[in-house]
Amino acid sequence: MNFGKIFDRKKTDSSSKNLGEIYKIKEEIEKEDKIFENELPVKYALLQKFGTSDLKALCSELLGSEPVAEEYYDPKSGDRKILPQYKEDFIHFIIDELRLSEIKDYAIKNKIATDELR
Repeated sequence: MNFGKIFDRKKTDSSSKNLGEIYKIKEEIEKEDKIFENELPVKYALLQKFGTSDLKALCSELLGSEPVAEEYYDPKSGDRKILPQYKEDFIHFIIDELRLSEIKDYAIKNKIATDELR
């Protein structure tokens, strides 16, 4: 019995199946990237209407966390200082984590923006 042919055949079937799965995953990633790129300017413009306290509340309510605060190490004193977080830090964090529809719904629910967004 020639086991080489049997094993080679299984490898080819397996690798073609894996290749199909890889293409499917790649297509899904490309689709998500396109959605992200299309939503980006609208998300940013909408989040600009939020105050910093609104952005913090959105992070807390919908995401359960805020952007990670960055630290600065001062080599002269040896101290570590936590850098302040600004409105832009929250905007960028939210843009990466939420869909436009989620931001719109939150804005309407909390009267940050009107129903015109729908």
